[in-house]
Amino acid sequence: MSDHTAIQKESYKPGDFIFFEGDIENHFYIVENGVVSIFTKDNTGKKIPISEIVDGESFGEFALISNSPRSATAQAMTDVNLVKVSEEGFKELMADLPPWAESMLKSFVERLQNMTEKIRELELEKTRRNS
Repeated sequence: MSDHTAIQKESYKPGDFIFFEGDIENHFYIVENGVVSIFTKDNTGKKIPISEIVDGESFGEFALISNSPRSATAQAMTDVNLVKVSEEGFKELMADLPPWAESMLKSFVERLQNMTEKIRELELEKTRRNS
């Protein structure tokens, strides 16, 4: 990638937030090392874990693909070193993909966003039943 700002390195300490649900940002991350927790919250504020991202895995690309606010919060669980890829860098990566791959990614993102929504609703039901 020709643009030096397309990729930046960032480090986080355990407990640091990388981004929050609802943020509008145009970049995604690749974990060099460490563990990042991705979670959402129900309307009572209870944490609902979605996934843990580890070395070599990426996160935060949903917001870029779907062009929408962050659908979850990302928090460092350990010391974490990340590679932050800008929207320009992401577009360069996407440009190398055949058109069918991009539309497949978009449909995966829609399904995952629906799943996140369903998880939130199920947790809410569980909370209601238990109270």
